[in-house]
Amino acid sequence: MKEKISALHSKYIIDGVSRRLTPAEMLDDCLARREGNQTCEESGFEPVVDESTDPTPSLKVFGTKDIQEYLSKVVSLIGEPRPFPAAYPEPYTKGQIAKALLDAIWLKGHFKLNDLTIAAKWRWNRRPLGNMAAFYASAEATADYVDGLGICLSGYSFTESPRLCQASFKVGAAEKDEDPEDDDENIFIPGDAPFGSEHPVIGRRRAVPDKLQDESGSWIIYVPFDTCGFRLGNSLLCDALGQNGDKYPEVGDADYFIDCHEVVREFVEDRVLLSAATVCDGGLLTALKLMCSGNIGADIDISGIMNAYGETKSVRVLFSEVPGAIIQIKDSDYDYIDAEFLLQDIAYYPIGHTVTGSGEVNVKAGGSNGISSILQSLLNSQASEGED
Repeated sequence: MKEKISALHSKYIIDGVSRRLTPAEMLDDCLARREGNQTCEESGFEPVVDESTDPTPSLKVFGTKDIQEYLSKVVSLIGEPRPFPAAYPEPYTKGQIAKALLDAIWLKGHFKLNDLTIAAKWRWNRRPLGNMAAFYASAEATADYVDGLGICLSGYSFTESPRLCQASFKVGAAEKDEDPEDDDENIFIPGDAPFGSEHPVIGRRRAVPDKLQDESGSWIIYVPFDTCGFRLGNSLLCDALGQNGDKYPEVGDADYFIDCHEVVREFVEDRVLLSAATVCDGGLLTALKLMCSGNIGADIDISGIMNAYGETKSVRVLFSEVPGAIIQIKDSDYDYIDAEFLLQDIAYYPIGHTVTGSGEVNVKAGGSNGISSILQSLLNSQASEGED
């Protein structure tokens, strides 16, 4: 008689289809160091049989006039544990990996993306229908995205939970820096990662403030780190309102993330950023609100983003959890920033400026101007003519 099921080492049958690899086999291929055969014999465990979960449609209509109310509710959820969305396992997993890497991009030191490693941890309630299918999809997405980014896993683990399912990802670091002057600041990153820095070092502390600075004429710039569209599925906004939000952003363009990371990390090490923050949980507006403090707020206009994406719903742009960054720069550094982004063919959006007197974010989301409307109409017409 076979032994009990193993979440990592069992074979999986999902929606009636047998999967070739176990989660452990997929994840082992991404490990920075492998010692011997880390997978178990499949004959020792029963297969996991499950069905994937379909998202439920949302009936909620999000109103532009309620943006500030939405923001208040979303900010109140920041820092709270988030249950894993069984209906969106792949894009959510990739989004959380991107978030971990973005949080590390602001740290002191000298490193590239290829110098970093990721530790993956799943706490899982395996009993409800669809949960184990979601775990398999999450493990598969982790292996796929990590490989696409050209980085490695430092390790992974799976533990059972009686209630929620959660996936967490943490940027790994290894040996301490031997420089006595910076002993409390820096940690060496594993030096065997391909295409990395010659002497990579990562700090424990941020190199860039996470609060907006009172700099007259400074620019607030939004940089999405993925090419996917804006969607509200499983966003904190939907959690706050008890709605599903339909589709989740299709996060997964690893090549584009690599280009964005290279340029923005260069800005960090060149010390041209006045402040910066990760955009993910809660979306663009939430990240910017958390950058405000005291009497320093922001006036922003997201019309340029909406025009570029052909997006008509400002709420999607403001609260969609597409991984990205907000950076604040001096006006005198704008040409340098512009040239670097153009060189790597990275889309960026100057959305506004800081204001004093209130720690709030004032949002403008105007429609397309005349020329943009004409061009968009022409593009839509050509697309329609090309369809069968």
